[in-house]
Amino acid sequence: MIKGIRRRSTAAESASRFFQTVDLIISHFKREADKEKIFEIVEKKFTLEELLIATASIHLYHNIGIRVDEALDLSKGTIETTKTMELEQKKILYNEVKILLEDAFSSEIDMLNRIIDLENKFINILIELRVNKLQEEKELIANLEDSVEKELLEIVLQFNPTNFYDLIGDLIGLTNEIKGEILEEEAEFKDLSVELEKKLVNEEKQDKYLELSSLNKIIETIKDEFEFKSYKELKMAAMPIRMIKKGIIDYEFNKFPVSIPGLEAFRRANELKKNIIEKIEVSLKEEINYEEFEQQMLNYMKKEIMQELNTNPNDLVYFLQNLNEESFKEIIYLLNKYGINNILNIINISEDIASEVKKNMIRYNIEKFEIIQLNEEKKNPLVLAKKVLNNIKFTSNTLDEEDLDLKKVLTEERENYPKIWEQIEEEIEYSYFELKDFLRKKETVDRVFLDDLNLNNYNQIIFLLEFDKILEDLMKNSFFYILSKILRQLSRIIESYLKISNEKGLYLLALRKIENTTESEEWVKIKIEELVINRIVKRQKELVELFDAQNKAFLINGFILARLMDNSLESAIKILQNEDSPVYKGIKNLKLKHNLISPISYCIAYDLIKRLEKSSDIQKEKVKEAKKVKELEREEIKEEIRKKQEISTLNWIERKITYSLMRVSSAGINPNQLYWQEKDTKTATDNIKVHSELEGNPIELISDFFLFCVNKIKAMTSGVKLPNEEKIRQFVTNITETTIQKRLNRIPTTEEINKMYEGERFEIAQEVAKRIGKFLDKAIYTKFKSKKVGS
Repeated sequence: MIKGIRRRSTAAESASRFFQTVDLIISHFKREADKEKIFEIVEKKFTLEELLIATASIHLYHNIGIRVDEALDLSKGTIETTKTMELEQKKILYNEVKILLEDAFSSEIDMLNRIIDLENKFINILIELRVNKLQEEKELIANLEDSVEKELLEIVLQFNPTNFYDLIGDLIGLTNEIKGEILEEEAEFKDLSVELEKKLVNEEKQDKYLELSSLNKIIETIKDEFEFKSYKELKMAAMPIRMIKKGIIDYEFNKFPVSIPGLEAFRRANELKKNIIEKIEVSLKEEINYEEFEQQMLNYMKKEIMQELNTNPNDLVYFLQNLNEESFKEIIYLLNKYGINNILNIINISEDIASEVKKNMIRYNIEKFEIIQLNEEKKNPLVLAKKVLNNIKFTSNTLDEEDLDLKKVLTEERENYPKIWEQIEEEIEYSYFELKDFLRKKETVDRVFLDDLNLNNYNQIIFLLEFDKILEDLMKNSFFYILSKILRQLSRIIESYLKISNEKGLYLLALRKIENTTESEEWVKIKIEELVINRIVKRQKELVELFDAQNKAFLINGFILARLMDNSLESAIKILQNEDSPVYKGIKNLKLKHNLISPISYCIAYDLIKRLEKSSDIQKEKVKEAKKVKELEREEIKEEIRKKQEISTLNWIERKITYSLMRVSSAGINPNQLYWQEKDTKTATDNIKVHSELEGNPIELISDFFLFCVNKIKAMTSGVKLPNEEKIRQFVTNITETTIQKRLNRIPTTEEINKMYEGERFEIAQEVAKRIGKFLDKAIYTKFKSKKVGS
C-alpha cells in the first residue's frame, strides 16, 4: 500500500519549488511593467479569475515565447503596428487559456473543500474515540467508509479525471511524495550527450513541468496500485473504488497526531484553510485590487496564527503542519530556516512584546548585531576576554582568582592592570573601552529584555526583532501553497504550452536525421519516425486526461499542431478540419472526418508530423531566400564600406603629419610633445591593416600607404632624407616575405601573400607604422632645429 509523505532531500525545495509555476504567475502582477501589459488585455477593474488568466497569457507570450501566428513578422512595420500585433496575440492566448481552463477554479475549490470536510470527519471520530473510548468504533468506521465510497462515486461520475486524481493524490499523501521524487531524480547528474533515439523515448526535465509531470505519475501510480486501466473503466467497476476507499481510510487514520490537542490543532488549521479558500472563491468572481486582496488575506491569517502562538509548542507545529501539508520534521526545518531553533521562543509572543523590544533597542542604543554577538559564544567579546583572563591565571603565579574576575577588572581603571589589558587587547582585538561599553550594554539587555520583559534568551530577542517579517513570510508561504492547489490546472495548461513547444526542436532534429538517411538506411528512417509518432501519441494521452477530452480529437490535436506550427489553437483546428490530410496522400485527397477519428491516434500523430515536415520545408525555403537577399545587401554594404575605407584609412595619418609639422613651427613649442608615441603606432597599425584589406594586392596597398606618408612629409619640410618609391616598395616586399616565411619556411607565392594570416598582416602593418613614425620624428626634429637656427 502507498505510504505517506516521504522526507524530501531538502525541505527548502518543498517550500518553494512545489508551486514554482504559480509563483511565476503571481510575480507578474506584482511588477509594474507587467501590470501595464495585463491592463492592456483586461480592464483595470477585474476579477481574480480574469487577472490570473491575463497573467498566464502574459507569461506565455513574454516568458515562454509562445506565438500564435507563424506568418506574422513583427520586425516589419511601425512600432505602433508591432504593439497592436503583440496585443492581438496576447488576447488570442487569453481566450485560448480561458477555453482550456473551463471551470477548473471552481472544481478545484470544490475538491479542496471535500478533502477538508472528509479530514474533519476523521478528526472528529478520532477525538470521540479518544475522549469517550466508544464501544461502537466499528460502526462509526463503517459509516465513514460508506460516506467515503459514496463521495468517490459522486466525484467519478460528476467531475473531470484530473479533479479525481488530484483528490486521491492528496488524500493518500501521494501528490507531494511524487513531486519530491521528481525533484530528486532531476537533480541527479545527467549525461549531456544523449542519442536522438533515447531523447525521443525518455521524458527529460520533468521538474520544468512539475505540475504536469506529477499529474502523469499520480495517474499512473493510482491505476497500477488500484488495478484499473482507464477512467471509463473506473466508472463501471466497483472494486477499484473500494480499494481506493480502503487506501484513503488506512492513510488518513495514520496521518493525524495521537494527542487530542494535536487533533484539535489540525481541525483549526482546516477551518482556516476553508475560510481562505472561501475568500479566494469570492474574489474569483468579484472585482479586486490584487495587492489589497493579498494583504487582507495575510492580515487575516496573521490574526489567526497569533492565537496559535498561545498554545503549546507541539500544537503550533501540528497547526502549521496541516496548514502547509508538510511533515512535522519539515515544519521544524522551516522554522529553523527563519532562525527559530527553539520553538519555545515563539510561544506566548505578541505584537506588543515585539514592538516593545524594538522601542527599547532604540532607547538604549543597542544594535541587532550586538545581540547576535551576545548570543554566539565565539563572537561574544566578553567571553573571549574571559578566556584570555583564564589563560593568564593558568600561567601566572602572582594573580589570585579574584584579580581575574572580568567584571571587576572592567569596573576599575585600565592603569590598574596594564599588562593584563595589553594581552587582552592584542589577542581579541577589542579595547578596554569597547569591552566596558559592551558590558554595560549586556547588563542593560539582561535587565530590560530578560528580566523586565521576561524573555527567555538572546535568541528570542533576535527573533522578536524580525517578528513581523518572519510572520509575514510564514503566512505567504502558507497562502501561496493553498493558492497553488487552486491553480494546478492553470499551471498545467501553461506547462503544456511550454512542453510541446520545447519538443518541436526535438521533432525537427528527428526530421533532419530522416532527411539525411540513405536508401540503405531505410530502417533508421522508419525507426525514428516511429519514435516521433509514439512520443506525439504520449502527448495526446496526456492532453486527453488533462482536458477531459475523450471525444475532442480536433481540440487535442489542434493544440499540438498549434504549438508545432506557432499558430493559434483556432487556426490549427481549422487546418485539421479543412485541409487534406497527409495520411491519405497518394491515395485520395481527403480531410479528417470528425466522426471517424479519436483524439489518441497513431494516424493523426503521423498526420501532425507530416504537416510539421511540410511547414519546416516551407520555412527552409524562406530562410534560403532571406539569406540570398541578405547576402546581396551584405555585398552592397561591403562595397560601400570599401570605398569609404579607402579614403578614411589615410585621414588619420594625414592629420597627424600635417598637425605635427605645422605645430612645431609655433613659438615656445616643445617638440617632445609632437614626437611619435606608442598609441600612434597602434592607430597607424590599425589603419595600415585595414588599408591592406581593400581590394588589390596587399604589398601594393601597404606600399601606397607608406608612399603617401613620405610624400606628405616631403611636401611640408625640406632637408630630410627620405626613401624613394622604389626603396619603399622593396622594404614592404621584404618585410612581408620575411614575416610569412616564418610560417612557411620558404618564400611565399603571390597567392599566399594575398591569403596571409591576420596576425601576419598585423605584424607587417606594425613594422611599417614604426618606420613612418621614425621618418616623421626626423622631419619634426629637422624643422624644429632649422626654426631655432633661423631665430
